[in-house]
Amino acid sequence: MRRALRIVHFDSQKKAKYLELSFDDAGVNSKGYSDDGSLLISIQGEQRVAFQLSVAEAALLKERLDFVLALLTKQYIEVDSKVREKKGKKEKEEPNAGEETWNEELEGEEE
Repeated sequence: MRRALRIVHFDSQKKAKYLELSFDDAGVNSKGYSDDGSLLISIQGEQRVAFQLSVAEAALLKERLDFVLALLTKQYIEVDSKVREKKGKKEKEEPNAGEETWNEELEGEEE
């Protein structure tokens, strides 16, 4: 097995948890047939849990991850544009909100 990815996260007690992606190379099996290799996803904290995927399963997982990431990106852009739109409307409603105070202070100094 060769490691391709290791992501470390720390919980609230500052204990490390690891997500690892490892893989076996494609090759020839014991019967002389080609073997397409496999992937192993493991999560390790106090205990280690591993899940082995075939290449086809890994391809399906990648496809779904790409779909979900695109969906989340689209949602983020929509939410961000709504937030910016609300801020823009608020600024248009009160275009000189800060200037009134400044002008009043200047007028008071002139007297």
